[in-house]
Amino acid sequence: MKPFKLIILLLLSQAVGIADESLHLDRYTLVHGPVVIGGARQNASGLTYHAERNSLFAVLDSPQRVVELNLDGSLRRKINLNKFDDTEGIAWLGGNRFAIVEEARGNIVLVEFEPKDGGVNWIKAKKLETNIQVNLTNGLEGIAYDPLAKRYFVAREKRSPAVFKIIPTKPKSEAPPTAILMSLAGRGLRDISGLHYDVKYKRLLILSHESACIVEANAYGIESSRLMLRGGKSGLNKTILKAEGITLDKRGRLYVISEPNWLYVFDKAGLQTKD
Repeated sequence: MKPFKLIILLLLSQAVGIADESLHLDRYTLVHGPVVIGGARQNASGLTYHAERNSLFAVLDSPQRVVELNLDGSLRRKINLNKFDDTEGIAWLGGNRFAIVEEARGNIVLVEFEPKDGGVNWIKAKKLETNIQVNLTNGLEGIAYDPLAKRYFVAREKRSPAVFKIIPTKPKSEAPPTAILMSLAGRGLRDISGLHYDVKYKRLLILSHESACIVEANAYGIESSRLMLRGGKSGLNKTILKAEGITLDKRGRLYVISEPNWLYVFDKAGLQTKD
């Protein structure tokens, strides 16, 4: 075989391999829920998974608070967010570190939750200004974190919903982070309400409550698979209304949180029995 043809075949095989590296969201089905989460009566806004504690952290936008949950949605503890405003997303960064996004301010706020913390103060926290154009009715709605590339993903909710990659500057630099628009991600969705980045597959999950679905996108923002959140689909009897946050645990289970305070758990069909 000629070297040129061999190179082409190798490139094609790599491309096929990359295409196969998918979460296959269309294979997921409801296995638990909906259940009312502990510590929240209303305004559940974002969700993340803490792999070291094997727990969920949900952020509320009123009152500004984070609740740590067991995987079944029961409460572990409450953490007050003092002086925060319109908190709409949360991402675990590692250890006790988290990033919280404020919708109208357009900030990423970096915080640490020690095991016995009952609250953190916005004034003392480090902020990353995204410089993304936002306002009171169309702000930042979700956040995800890529620990390998040390970059964030944030979503602008509607009126041209979009996902941005946020690349922080070096620690001692005073320059603002760089915001890069992912041009394809979120295209065709009526809004974006939550994000999650999967390190294993290098895929971004994009939640839309108005389109009632979760989209899996690759590094270029191109859709790979989709999970429908409408009644009659994915094991759901009723459509999930106002889905606000998503995350995956280390077993690959998918968690969705919705207003006012509901938790849904999905897993790949055939791998788990319904709780």
